[in-house]
Amino acid sequence: MKENGSGKLRTVFLRIIGISIIPLFIMGAAICIFTDINVRKILEDEIKKELRTAAYGLGENYGLMDQGDYRIGDDGTVFKGETVVSGHLGRLGDEYLKNGLVCTFFFEDTRIDTTVTDQSGNSMAGSKLDSEIYGRLCTTGEELFCEAADLGGRTDDGYYIPKRNSDGEVRAVFFAGRLRSEVMKNVRVVTETIIFIGFAMLLFGIVVSLLCAIYMVSYILRHFQNEENTRTKQTVSQERLDFMALVSREVRDPVDAITILSDRILEEETSPQIREEVLGIKGASNSLMISLESVNEYSRLESGEVAVNADEYDITKLVGGCCDKARPGIERKGLDFKVEYNRSMPVYLKGDYEKLRQILDNLLENAVKYTFDGGVVLDVDYRKITAEKIDVTFTVTDTGVGIRKEDAQKLFSSIGKVGQNKNVSIKGTGLGLLICKRLVSVLDGRISVESEIGKGSKFRFSVPQDVLNEKTVGEYMDNGI
Repeated sequence: MKENGSGKLRTVFLRIIGISIIPLFIMGAAICIFTDINVRKILEDEIKKELRTAAYGLGENYGLMDQGDYRIGDDGTVFKGETVVSGHLGRLGDEYLKNGLVCTFFFEDTRIDTTVTDQSGNSMAGSKLDSEIYGRLCTTGEELFCEAADLGGRTDDGYYIPKRNSDGEVRAVFFAGRLRSEVMKNVRVVTETIIFIGFAMLLFGIVVSLLCAIYMVSYILRHFQNEENTRTKQTVSQERLDFMALVSREVRDPVDAITILSDRILEEETSPQIREEVLGIKGASNSLMISLESVNEYSRLESGEVAVNADEYDITKLVGGCCDKARPGIERKGLDFKVEYNRSMPVYLKGDYEKLRQILDNLLENAVKYTFDGGVVLDVDYRKITAEKIDVTFTVTDTGVGIRKEDAQKLFSSIGKVGQNKNVSIKGTGLGLLICKRLVSVLDGRISVESEIGKGSKFRFSVPQDVLNEKTVGEYMDNGI
C-alpha cells in the first residue's frame, strides 16, 4: 500500500472514532443539564417535606394536651382549655435544634415559645410574626411555606401551620424552619458531587475511546503494511469484520454501563419526570446497539462469510414469531394487522429458518415504523416448483408514507434512508433493506417493492424451500396440530 493510501485509511478510522466520541460528549452534557435542572428541585422538595412534618409535630405537641381552645390569661400565660401551654417547647425544641431546625409556638401573631434567636443570641420570644404572613394565615387558614423568611436577622425556609379555635379564628400558629444558607449549601454540595461524577464518567469514556482508537488504528495500519503485497479481497473483508468486532466490543461496554446505571435509577427513582428522561437515555443506548448490530450484519454479508442452514420448521410458527415481535409497535400505534395464508400450501418446510425470520422481521418493522394510519397486511403464498420443492412468497403491505418511484429503485442498492427530507423524525441506519436484499440473494430468492407516496408500500420476497410432507396450512389450522 502506498503512503497516500495509508494516510487515507488513517483519516477514515479517526473519523469513525471521532463520531463514536461525539455521543459521549452529548451524554455528558445531558447529565450536567439534567442534574442542574432536577437535583435542586428534588432536594428542596425533600427539605420542604421535612419542615412540614416538623411543624405538624410541633402542633401535636401543643394540641393534644387538652380539648379546649387556645386563650391567653391576664398575665400573658397561654392556655389550651385549662392547661398551661406556655413553655411547653422543652425537649421537642432541643431535639429539633440538634437536627438544625428552629421552631416557634405563636399565640395569634406573638412568639410565646421559640428556639429562634437574634444575632446577639437572645431569644425572640415576645416578638411579632410578620404581618403579611399572619394575614395570609388568618385569611386562608391553610398551611404556608415561606422561602427566605426574615427571622431576627436570619433568613429561614419554613412551614407555618395555623390552628383555629371553636369560633373559627386562628389563635395558634406553629413554625418549623431551617437556615436558608444551610438549605442551599446542602443542595449545592449534592449538585456539585453529581456533576463531578458525570464529568468523571465522560472523561473515562473519552480516555477509553482514545486508547481503543490508538490500538485499532495502529493494529490495522500495521497489518495492512505487512500484508500489502499479498492481500486479497477475502483478506480485506475479514479485516473489515475484525475492525467492526473491535468497535462493537469497545462501544458495547460503555453502552452496557449506561443501561445498567439507567436501570438502577429506575429502580430507586419515583419522579415521573426523571423516569421519563432516564427511559429516553436507555432507549437511545438500545438504538445505538441495534444500529451497531445492523452494521456488523451488513459487513458479514458483504464479506461472503455466510453459511446457509437447512432447518426443519413450521411455517405458521415462523410467521407467528415475527408477528409477535411486531405486535407491540402495531398496538402502540393503534394500527390494524392481518395475516393471510394460502391454505393449500405445505406447513412443514426445510430451509434457513433464522435468515427467513430476519428478513420478515425487517420488513414488518419497516412497515410499522413508516405507517401512522390504517394498517399492515402480511400475505403468505407459494408456487409449486417440483413435488419436493416450492417457492414461498411473503408480501408485506402497509398504508404508510410511501416512497417515490425514483427512490424505490435505490432501496436495495444504497446505504441510508431514501426520502430523508420526508422522514427526518424516523430513526434508523437505513441498512435493513440492504441486509434483506443480501439475505434473499444468499437464499437464491428475489425481492421487490411497489410503492406510492401517501398511499403505502408493498414489499414482496420469494425463496425456494424444500417440502417435508403434504400436510397443508389449512389442515393444520382446522385440526389445531
